[in-house]
Amino acid sequence: MSKVINPGKYNKKITIFKGKITKDTDGFKTKQEQEILTTYAKVKTTKGMTLIINDSDFEKAYTNFTIRFPLTTITRDMFIRYNEKIYTIEYLNNINEENVELEIQAKEVTK
Repeated sequence: MSKVINPGKYNKKITIFKGKITKDTDGFKTKQEQEILTTYAKVKTTKGMTLIINDSDFEKAYTNFTIRFPLTTITRDMFIRYNEKIYTIEYLNNINEENVELEIQAKEVTK
């Protein structure tokens, strides 16, 4: 029996990509992006009050992206583009080991 999920909660478009270093025609290293998956996600950010209550550093604020479980393999060396920002993937969680939803905990790249 499959789990019924509300498709309306996946309302933010994200792109998952892999950074790849290649050489151009002059032999210089250039960074290219290889798109892995474009999908819709439920996005949840860590609220500032939660960080204060837990006495956490604001640099440890994470954003959780929950997507339908993909056919494509997603790994921690990939990145997420959402809302004109880039995020590194810190943690992947196959929710309840059901292969229905994948939770991706990510951190915004600030440099």
